[in-house]
Amino acid sequence: MELVKLTIDGKEVQVPAGATVLNAAEVVGIRIPHLCYDPDLSSVGACRLCVVEIDGIRNLPASCVTWVAPGMVVRTNTPAVIEARKTILELLIANHPLDCLTCEKLGDCKLAEYCYLYGIKGSPFLGDKHSYDLEDDNPFIVRDLNKCIVCGKCIRACAEVTGKNILDFAYRGFNTKVTPFGDISYAESDCIFCGNCVSFCPVGALTEKQMWRTGRRFELKKVRTTCTFCGAGCNLNLCVKDGKVVGVTSYADSPVNGNALCIRGRFATRDFIHSDQRLTTPLIRKDGQLVPASWDEALDLVAERLKEIGDVNGPDSFAAISSARFTNEENYLLQKLARAAMGTNNIDHYARTCHAARGCEDPTCEELSKEFINITLLRCQNNTQGASDMGALANALPGYQRVSDQGVRSKFESAWGVSLPGAPGLTIQEMFDRAKDGALRAMFILGDDPVRDGLDSELVRSGLSKLEFLVVQDMFLSETTAYADVVLPAASFAETDGTFTNTRRRVQRVCKAIEPLAGKTNWQVISELSARIGYPMNYRNPEQIYAEMASLAPLFAGFSYARIDDQGLQWP
Repeated sequence: MELVKLTIDGKEVQVPAGATVLNAAEVVGIRIPHLCYDPDLSSVGACRLCVVEIDGIRNLPASCVTWVAPGMVVRTNTPAVIEARKTILELLIANHPLDCLTCEKLGDCKLAEYCYLYGIKGSPFLGDKHSYDLEDDNPFIVRDLNKCIVCGKCIRACAEVTGKNILDFAYRGFNTKVTPFGDISYAESDCIFCGNCVSFCPVGALTEKQMWRTGRRFELKKVRTTCTFCGAGCNLNLCVKDGKVVGVTSYADSPVNGNALCIRGRFATRDFIHSDQRLTTPLIRKDGQLVPASWDEALDLVAERLKEIGDVNGPDSFAAISSARFTNEENYLLQKLARAAMGTNNIDHYARTCHAARGCEDPTCEELSKEFINITLLRCQNNTQGASDMGALANALPGYQRVSDQGVRSKFESAWGVSLPGAPGLTIQEMFDRAKDGALRAMFILGDDPVRDGLDSELVRSGLSKLEFLVVQDMFLSETTAYADVVLPAASFAETDGTFTNTRRRVQRVCKAIEPLAGKTNWQVISELSARIGYPMNYRNPEQIYAEMASLAPLFAGFSYARIDDQGLQWP
């Protein structure tokens, strides 16, 4: 790689050929202000705020579109540069509402930040001002063109990140504006409302409608976590105020998605977490009806019935269905409960059929898996990979270690302190076949709705109706909970710490943003149930659970929260 040496404000720096002066300045920690530049977008040099002095160049070039050259001498903070930046800011606010006290972007507005930095309190340039109507005729984005600084970042975000080309400049001169074709509203256009234009907007021209009047940006606590909606594993910020998620913003440093999010991740997350249909208390079936119960009452009943059925009919009369919607730690605990507490390998998860090629040892199968991974990415559940990785499989312990391998079993038996069965358990299809025949008597279903999502709904309904005892833990009532004897409320991804593994095998952190709405996290529920059955699981937190898993699965040797926290880790 060819390196170019130059000097910026007296500091020597070496950067790859093709880098810009702005990039080079960042390498040595010199901050050059900019409004139209973003590393995820093409550079256009529109705002001119990033101008610098360069020996041998008469004018003040924009550093975001000026490429480095050997021996170049750059000065970023001279009187001429500062005066130019002040003038640019004064020109911008000449036609910009100074309603900062009530602006939704207060505390997160680049224009206000730079005006503060350079002491700009008003503009000497007087003249006409725009007076556009506020556009809020869609459920997602509020557009205030009076605050637009015509930087073009939203146009480039739509074209280069989302690939839709909905926006462009219209008209000329003072009347220039950013708008969909035909100067129509977002609602009238073909906009898909991903909100990526909002994430790049440096001022208050584009804002998230659901976050209006929920709090100013500096009042919101941002908790970086991993999205729960699909297998892409996008990172995002949950914005929290007063113990409630009020919205979502992009986490620009994400190695998976950068600023980009889809409409679900950006605009559906808050309402999913705080839906008025969320279950917040355990339910027990009495006289044919599900009625509220305390956690102690519900867990005592579940433990009592599972032990009773297991003692009478043997360990293989029980089966568990885990969930590719829940964290790695929760999946690990449920398979451990099935194997160590109940003594059976009857554990599986529905997304395994979507994910089966990843575990295939045939080279052709593996190649097909790689070829189609982008197609299945958005269709698969968010932790399809992780549920399999954690051992929610009838024939494999965590890390795809075969249950039939005595050496593998001995390792887990030593760590878990129990004897483990060596015969593969039942897959989901086999579970419902056995339930229908009366051989399977009890089930625990975590975060799934097999009646609605199963491949054979009639078989599932028939099997569930024959069970002696069914426990479902989920966030919402479903077609499957209609068959349940006990329904346990589940915590959302915003209410727990843990990890997800995306479809490209990157393990990423899930970070707790709010307290569990039902009072308990899922890992706590599984641990408490296991203890009541007679097999204590004494974990202080999900990090300890993950550390145990990593110590037993060579595939994840060396994986830890400390190493995962920043960028995640991708296993081979």
